[in-house]
Amino acid sequence: KQYIKNALETDYSNAKLEATNKLIKDIKRLGFGFRNFINFKKCVFITLNIHKKKDLSGPL
Repeated sequence: KQYIKNALETDYSNAKLEATNKLIKDIKRLGFGFRNFINFKKCVFITLNIHKKKDLSGPL
């Protein structure tokens, strides 16, 4: 009862996280033949429109 009451009284939701997890699982299911994890990771980032920050602290 307490959990249901908390869910109704607060505005918190994990819907966005659940949607992201479902999308990653769908990509995983469709892309069964990825040769390595880096290519799979790139596909997930492109699909979720996540931009990786460039590391500008490297050697010049």
